Amino acid sequence: MKINLTANGKKYLTAAIVILSVYFVMKYISPIVSPFLLAFLLAGLLNPLVLSLHRKLKIRKSILAGLILFSFCALVIVSLWLIFSSLIANSSKIAGCIPDYQKDLCLLLDDCCSKVEQKFGVDGTQVENFIIEQMNVFAENLEVKVLPAVMGKSVGYMKNIVSFISFIAVMIIAILLIMKDYDKYLLKLKENKDFQGVRDVGRKVLFYVKTFMKAQLIILCIISTICAVTLTFTGMKSGILYGILTGFMDMLPFIGTGIMLVPLAIFRLISGNYWQAVLCFLLYALCALIREFLEPKLIGERVGVWPVGILFAVFAGIHLFGVWGIVKGPLSLVIICETCKYFWNLPEST
Repeated sequence: MKINLTANGKKYLTAAIVILSVYFVMKYISPIVSPFLLAFLLAGLLNPLVLSLHRKLKIRKSILAGLILFSFCALVIVSLWLIFSSLIANSSKIAGCIPDYQKDLCLLLDDCCSKVEQKFGVDGTQVENFIIEQMNVFAENLEVKVLPAVMGKSVGYMKNIVSFISFIAVMIIAILLIMKDYDKYLLKLKENKDFQGVRDVGRKVLFYVKTFMKAQLIILCIISTICAVTLTFTGMKSGILYGILTGFMDMLPFIGTGIMLVPLAIFRLISGNYWQAVLCFLLYALCALIREFLEPKLIGERVGVWPVGILFAVFAGIHLFGVWGIVKGPLSLVIICETCKYFWNLPEST
């Protein structure tokens, strides 16, 4: 039985097939092929530099690519080591000041309860005892339930770390192998007419990836600069370091600037630096607004997708793909839109 579909019906059917196909690929295929696709993308970005050095130095492209990647990895490792060393040093200082923080907290709590008693006639001692009791209960629950649960998942965390390291290792090896014959791969893709659709969609997706990375870098620089300058001018020690770390934390899904600014605000509040604490909370809100405003505009308007569409794609991607949905969601949306446009613009066969 032959079903005759209208032009709109064919478009809707094509869109449904494309959506289901993209979901299947992103959910089940992308974890397997993503290191190789990313390697091909990075090889394309490295190729102009490698070609220029190859003409001057007459060294094989794969060796040059290996030297560049090694230098970059060494720079990243050294940077991370410096950052973590500084964090550990500051953490040890904070740990040494914990008794002072406890005294300051008790004084702050006693002062607040006294003011509540004077203004509202409530027994301040009872309020203070109740708050201290709840804090002790929270500390006990943290020690008995939360910490063992976190430690119980340490094996899972180690597996994720090993998986990430293996992903990076496979990607680097793939880049070195691809760089050797990158021009040949590119020529075959251009000459083969069967890959015309893949090339058209791939160019748009590649443009989206470049736009996404550029947008993240711009947002990181803006947030890091605002936080570093603000925290430094308030007289906070290591304000520049905290500002830069806040910018990097903002790039991580489900972590954001709060992992830096909220603890800073709490410590400043306990220490009696109320205006610094308020400023940290205001910075937290400002950074969230900056990302929510800039990310859809920098990405959506450049790739021809409405900013609200990018926002929806991030929300849907997180629900469908988990943490990586923040990347897979918008990427899937771009692939779906461009694939549908390609099929809809194909001439109908007679």
